[in-house]
Amino acid sequence: MSLRLPLRGFSIYDKIKMMKKFFILFYSFTLLLCAPAARADDWLPNFEDIPKMDLTYVVEDDGFVYSQPDGKIAQTTVASDAVTRRQFQRFYRDALDELGWKKIKDDSDRQIFRRGNEELKIEIVKTDPLTAKFTVAPK
Repeated sequence: MSLRLPLRGFSIYDKIKMMKKFFILFYSFTLLLCAPAARADDWLPNFEDIPKMDLTYVVEDDGFVYSQPDGKIAQTTVASDAVTRRQFQRFYRDALDELGWKKIKDDSDRQIFRRGNEELKIEIVKTDPLTAKFTVAPK
């Protein structure tokens, strides 16, 4: 079975434009149906758009936000028994790149990223269980 559209009288350019619009609409609709609803725990507390990696948990009472005229300083700590240092660092390297953060430093204990006038440091403070401290501050 094929979908035939009555496209007589349209130029090839018009047909291509209509097909592009159809595929964009179809793709957008598919994404809406397939995308899971965002949950409050998908993002790190004290940060607007830093994702929380699956299989990690936030260490309660170990974070803060301090607002100042040139930006904010925020900190949060996460831990996990199920994630390796390598998996953790790869996840944040890839996720933050997609969110516009540029990698400045990436070694075994610390990752540093910049976006605009903010600098994000992710420091691994313990390996068993994996514990990492996120700190954002104006650069």
